[in-house]
Amino acid sequence: MARLVLHMGAYKTGTTYLQNLFHLNRDLLARAGVIYPPTGAGYAQHGLTALWLDVPEAVQAAGAAGGAEALWRDLDRHARGPGTVLLSSELFSHWGARRVDLADLARRLSGFEELRLVYTMRRQAELVQSVWLHQARNVGPRAIHPYVRRAFDKRMASGVRLDHASVYNTLLGHFTPEQIHLVDYHQASAAPGGLAQVFLDLLDTGLAAGDLRQPSADQGNISPDPLVYYLASLIAGPDERPPAEMCARIAESLCQGHGPDRPTSLLARYEYVKFRSRFAPGNAELAARVQPVQPGFSFQEADPPAEMLFRDDIREHDWARLAAALYRMPPAPDRDRPGRAWTWFRP
Repeated sequence: MARLVLHMGAYKTGTTYLQNLFHLNRDLLARAGVIYPPTGAGYAQHGLTALWLDVPEAVQAAGAAGGAEALWRDLDRHARGPGTVLLSSELFSHWGARRVDLADLARRLSGFEELRLVYTMRRQAELVQSVWLHQARNVGPRAIHPYVRRAFDKRMASGVRLDHASVYNTLLGHFTPEQIHLVDYHQASAAPGGLAQVFLDLLDTGLAAGDLRQPSADQGNISPDPLVYYLASLIAGPDERPPAEMCARIAESLCQGHGPDRPTSLLARYEYVKFRSRFAPGNAELAARVQPVQPGFSFQEADPPAEMLFRDDIREHDWARLAAALYRMPPAPDRDRPGRAWTWFRP
């Protein structure tokens, strides 16, 4: 019988990169004893979650494969075979109005000889920012103040649970501590070979990250510069995706006013500190709880870089510089009225 490794997220912890990596290297992984089964359309196993979720990624993937039940029947076939089966979908940790039924999930996975759930933790101040950016690019930007306030109060950001201890406790209601494996996103990203090597080692492949074909840049769900995109979204308006040229001009203007290569945050400085103070004790307590079954695990907290540029560092003179930079931009075609031109500042 096969063993199963279920990579269940969380969102914005390198999941899209890893899924594309596994998808591109399916044959190489198979030769190393790891089966990454195609389950419907796309590069991940989102369709399996359509039994419980109605999010587009799950519904579309399941529909392309004859429905979620057909995908689960195919997975049962793999369970009776040799090797390791790898599944990856952050939708397994989605926490919206509809959620994965963990009791049903545990029952459906019981046919595997061994089970491991892999959940990746990210610092909450960075996670809440990354979720905002993802939504801004794909749905539209949300007003930042109510979004941040709600995320802080509810410990939730658009279906993503920010309290890692709460996620762990929920999983413990249906799986054993030995079946749950936590990964620190920051430590894994900085390790030799990065996230890819961490997962290759978890799967006991004997492969090095350099052995794998890497996804192209456009296959990753890489967040743009946080502060640049936030400022661009304010200027472009709620119904517009900021053009790349606008973002480039804003980035150049910030560089001129504050120096090159500074990391940025769309949070205000006090918001960043509040998120850290609210969640750091629980993160440390969770790490201590996990260490008996996962020796050596730690979750790396860190102060923001001293040179980080926060949302509340943007002053009146910065806006004046931005206005001047965007005023000098050449007109862009009007997308609503062909033949006309539009600009952001000129009448």
